[in-house]
Amino acid sequence: MRRIQADYGLPGTFTFAEDYLDYESYFNFVSETLYSSGMSFAAVCLVILVITTSITATLLVALCVALVDLYLLALLYFWGLTFNTIVVLQIVIALGLAVDYSAHIAHNYLVIVPPPGSCNTNAEKRIYKVKAALSQIGSSIFHGGFSTFLAICMLGGSKSYIFVVFFRAWFGIITFGMANGFILLPVLLSLIGPTAEVGHVSQDVEEK
Repeated sequence: MRRIQADYGLPGTFTFAEDYLDYESYFNFVSETLYSSGMSFAAVCLVILVITTSITATLLVALCVALVDLYLLALLYFWGLTFNTIVVLQIVIALGLAVDYSAHIAHNYLVIVPPPGSCNTNAEKRIYKVKAALSQIGSSIFHGGFSTFLAICMLGGSKSYIFVVFFRAWFGIITFGMANGFILLPVLLSLIGPTAEVGHVSQDVEEK
């Protein structure tokens, strides 16, 4: 259209139609998506680093968050959704929503200190901290994710395209976010999680 206008249009004039607004957005989808996602991901990593003060924990949580976006892209493709403004919005939002399912577990892992003499090796200490973190904060995270899922279930049978996109995207965000938070992150923490004592003593020690 631009070439036709330049070749055959009258000097000082331009063409316009409402469809042109959609056409212009298609040229910016990839760059805008990468820019917005990159800025959101950087902000997420910065906040996690400030909260945990641990580079290892930050990298592990950031990995879980990034994988949620990757899984979501695959889910939207296989669910037959095209790449448009609404889908791009969900992809960017997913980075912020997925943090809750991993960051709280990582933070609890860091502040838990095993009772003296209960763990002889770093491997045992990691396993103890993972189990304690899941037992203390896991139920709250699950209830939060499940209540959010109940809230979006009403959109599942909608005929509106926007509501359909919201349901399918949030279904993926909640499912993948909780899977990474309850399965992937604990496994990673039990293998390579930091063991330095940075927080509170264990509940057993406090009771004693």
